[in-house]
Amino acid sequence: MEILKDRYSITELSQRLNTTDHTLRYYEKEFNINVPKDSRGRRYYTPELANLMFKIKQMRSEGLQIKAIRKILISNNLITEPPPVVVSEETTDTSLAVIDNVDKNSNVKVFFDELKTDITTSVTESVTKNVSQEINNVKEEVFHELLKTKLELGACVENSIRKLETKMEKHFSDVDRSLTTWREKNKKGFFKRLIDK
Repeated sequence: MEILKDRYSITELSQRLNTTDHTLRYYEKEFNINVPKDSRGRRYYTPELANLMFKIKQMRSEGLQIKAIRKILISNNLITEPPPVVVSEETTDTSLAVIDNVDKNSNVKVFFDELKTDITTSVTESVTKNVSQEINNVKEEVFHELLKTKLELGACVENSIRKLETKMEKHFSDVDRSLTTWREKNKKGFFKRLIDK
């Protein structure tokens, strides 16, 4: 993948990779990838992370399973193996004590604010993309219908012109016949006609 910038937002990268924000977040989680955040808490991808995501997407599109991709990335030192999770009674008790001491409201609020921002951004981008796509589809349909109507109208006009030509030919033929008959009748000279009367 050609790197054009020194950092990408999740939306920019998902567009470059032709995937969704959700898929990138899924890869972050599955492969234990820590994506830095800017001062406003928004994810940004460095060129290295962008290339890593590109490689992951490429392997997925080739049909590799997540486990196989993880092994390949670990063997190439592109990601580190996550430490095994060991749960003991002491750890559980300590964790519960820490959780009890945390100011739940502020952490939960921050979490939900981030979640709300992420969801809003994803939905807005998805809706905008879908609306734009639908508008293009409608434009294309209208164009094809107009073209079809134009062709049908052209055929109708052409048919009418042919009918008119046929009628005009018949009319001119009748006029020509009448003139011929009149000429035949009036072949006699002017004076001869006067005498015959």
